Amino acid sequence: MLFNMEKLRLDGLLGTYSDKDGYFRSEYQIGQRLVWVQCKHREACKACANEVEPMLYNIWVTIPDVTAKAEEYSRMLIPEFWSIHDNSKREGHRLDVWGITITTDDDTILFYVSRNHGFDFSSPTFAKDDYWNDEPLHLPDVPDDHGVHVYRDGSGALFAVE
Repeated sequence: MLFNMEKLRLDGLLGTYSDKDGYFRSEYQIGQRLVWVQCKHREACKACANEVEPMLYNIWVTIPDVTAKAEEYSRMLIPEFWSIHDNSKREGHRLDVWGITITTDDDTILFYVSRNHGFDFSSPTFAKDDYWNDEPLHLPDVPDDHGVHVYRDGSGALFAVE
């Protein structure tokens, strides 16, 4: 995937808002993911967007590790969901990153992980031990309120929280 912040700044700034902590968040979209560049300088800070540009490739290649960390944490939160999915023949990732906040002041990144909209939750599959595919299995969807935040600190370490 080509990461071109210049094109995003010209064509794709979705909006900017401030939060209670004094940060400005400039919102962009790269593919299916929302990306917020967060800084304390000023609204729609182009300097911070420029600072983020060289980081994007490394952020994107981290996404498989982020989703693995989120799944590991998710398994503790919704074990019944994972038990049914682990017993099914359907392959694929149930979770995916939908949003990323990049804080330029401290090089931390927050990944928002939830339902993978590319995974087929709706059509029936079969249990792994159903060798003759006699009994269709309907997989539960990720609960609407379920999401995991994964932080990447300045050293690159990943930490999952609810």
